[in-house]
Amino acid sequence: MSLPNYQISVSDALTGNVNAVFDGTAFDDFRFSRVLDDVGLFAATMPYSTSLPDIFTLDSLVEVQRTSPITGYLQTEDVYLTRLTHHFREGDEEKWVVGGFSLNHLLARRIVDPVDDSGAAGGYSTKAGPADDILVEYAREQCGDLCLTPARQYPHFTIAASASIGENVGRRLRYDNLLEVFQDVCNQSQLALMDFIIVRLTGNTLRLIVSPIGVNRSKSHNYPSAPFVELNPLRGNMSNPSLLFDRKQEQNYVYALAQGPGESRIVTRIGGQGTNESPYNRIEFTTDVRNAEKGDTTTVGTSARAALYDKQAKREFTFKPTGTEPGGVYRLDYDVGDIVTCTFGVDSFDLRVRGVEIDITSDNEEISVTVAPI
Repeated sequence: MSLPNYQISVSDALTGNVNAVFDGTAFDDFRFSRVLDDVGLFAATMPYSTSLPDIFTLDSLVEVQRTSPITGYLQTEDVYLTRLTHHFREGDEEKWVVGGFSLNHLLARRIVDPVDDSGAAGGYSTKAGPADDILVEYAREQCGDLCLTPARQYPHFTIAASASIGENVGRRLRYDNLLEVFQDVCNQSQLALMDFIIVRLTGNTLRLIVSPIGVNRSKSHNYPSAPFVELNPLRGNMSNPSLLFDRKQEQNYVYALAQGPGESRIVTRIGGQGTNESPYNRIEFTTDVRNAEKGDTTTVGTSARAALYDKQAKREFTFKPTGTEPGGVYRLDYDVGDIVTCTFGVDSFDLRVRGVEIDITSDNEEISVTVAPI
C-alpha cells in the first residue's frame, strides 16, 4: 500500500497570506497529533535555508494536509501555531526544527477574568445551563466579541452559536484557565457528549465550535441494523493489544462540602460508578465547593461529578492499528471523536478515539491511536 501524500502550508498570522507550501519530501521527518478537547502538537525537521526564519514566524499558521482514503484528494488534518524554531548544525549539515501547538492552544492563553463578564457579581463569573451554552458565553466574554477588554479579543476570531444540547452544568469562576474550564465542563457532560475545537475558515480567520465531535460507530449502537467498527486482533485490524484496569486510586462516593461554618456547612453526597461492585468498594472522599453560591445546587452537583470523574477507576487500552485492514483505516473507518468497539480476548467494550499521532519519514508512516472510556 502506497503512503499518503502530505502538504504543509504556512500562513502569516497577521495577514493570513500564505508564506510557503511544502510537500512531505521537504522534511527529513515530521510528526503531528490531533487530540480531542485538548492541544495537539506539530514538530518537523528539514534542511536549513535562509528563507525559513521569515516563513516560520511567531504563531504562523501551519496547516497539515494528508490524502483522504475516501476521496483521494488532500484534506486538512489540523492547523498549528508556530511556537518553536531551532537552527543548528549537525556535522556538515545545517538543520531547521519547527514546532507548534494546535489552535485549541488559544484557549490556554486566557483566564476567566470576572472584569470582562458584564454579569459578574461578587468577584466571580457565574453561569448555569446547558454545557455548550455556558462555554460559548465564557469564550465570547474572555476572548471573543463580548470581551470588555479589547486587548484580550482575538482578531478575526468568531464563535459559533451553541445549540443548547449539552447537559446542565454550573460554574462559578475567578481567574481559572479557560482551556481547563472547557475540559472540565466537557468531562462532566457524561449524559450528553460535548466537545470543542478551534478551526481555520480561511487565511487567518478562526472559529471556535462547541458541539459533539465524531460518530458512534460501535457494535452495540449499530448492530445488526448498520455497519460498525470493531478493532479486534482476530479481525487483523490491530496488533499488540494491552488492557490495564487499575483501581488502586479509585474513589467513587463524594461528599461535596459547600458554604457554611463548621457543623452547619452544607454537604451534598453523590455516588459514582462502581460503589456496588464489591461489598467493600464504596470508597469515600471529600471535595471543597465553597465557591458555589448558597443554594446553587447545579454548580455543587457539577463540581461533585467532576471530582468523581477525576477519581474513577482507570481503564487503559492500547494497541497498534494495522492501517490497512477493514475497521483499521484512519479517516476511513474511524476518526478522532468516534466511538468504536474494541475486543481483546473475552473483553469487549466501547471506547472513544481521543487522539491520533502520526510520525512520517521518507519511507514510512506510523499511526498511533489513543482510546479511552466514554
